[in-house]
Amino acid sequence: AASPKGRGGAGGPGVDDADAAHADAGAEQAADAGAESDAESDDEADRPPPVEERTCFRHFVDASLSRFDGDLKGANLELDHLNNCEVLILDVTSQVTIDKCKNCRILLAPVKGSVFIRDSKSCMITLACQQLRTRNCFHCDVFVHTLGPIVETSSGIRFERWNASYPGCAAHFARAKLDPLVNKWSEVYDFNEGDDKIAQPHWSLMPPEEFLNWEVRFDGPGADRLGLGEPDNPVPLPEEYAEAEMEESVAQPPAVAQFAERVPIGKRMIDGKFVLIYDEAEMDAKP
Repeated sequence: AASPKGRGGAGGPGVDDADAAHADAGAEQAADAGAESDAESDDEADRPPPVEERTCFRHFVDASLSRFDGDLKGANLELDHLNNCEVLILDVTSQVTIDKCKNCRILLAPVKGSVFIRDSKSCMITLACQQLRTRNCFHCDVFVHTLGPIVETSSGIRFERWNASYPGCAAHFARAKLDPLVNKWSEVYDFNEGDDKIAQPHWSLMPPEEFLNWEVRFDGPGADRLGLGEPDNPVPLPEEYAEAEMEESVAQPPAVAQFAERVPIGKRMIDGKFVLIYDEAEMDAKP
């Protein structure tokens, strides 16, 4: 899969040396323990083997990872200790945690609830959710559709509006109950505003001339199985973004559904006892 260019991701960082040094200084000041953990994970001899389950990816390096429509069915998702990976999560989820990822390019289809990004660096992340929270993150570009990002003990985080198109995107916004016309991506709350112990700037808005469109296309027999058509994006963009650079990724859905078995996505209290729920509509329904 092709990886878009930018500040982070599998294509490599794209910032000037002074900015990178500034963000790295903040990382050293505020996250010594995290840095030690990163150093340990870089040692191939000590690195745990990769783990892939339906709702998580852990300890992958230089990998292309994906989930497609119908794979997750509204479940929670975990991305943990990923290095130099491209991650395409193209199904609706309820909550996502991104922990200790670096040099990754990540696309999250609309999330019904919150996304938490923690202890991560030099990543480029596109996501749509109700609430976004970052903690101990450095040198990341975040293209987001949300009701307001939150930054905590982080440095060098740049925000922009949602930038992705892929087959089924508009339908996913509807399933996640996110209004494509309501996006408060620029209304950032900084828990550590004014704290110079964390390298400044803690966050900033990306200049419009650096906006990057990301289009994901499907290829192979699995594309016909999903039957989602051409890439779409229900989120309107300002006119000045019309000529923005376009990067493409090509994804190959499996010809046969990977997770055909019924797997619970959560549980609810019904008649005084917890009952496993297998369907998004059941989870969303009022008791």
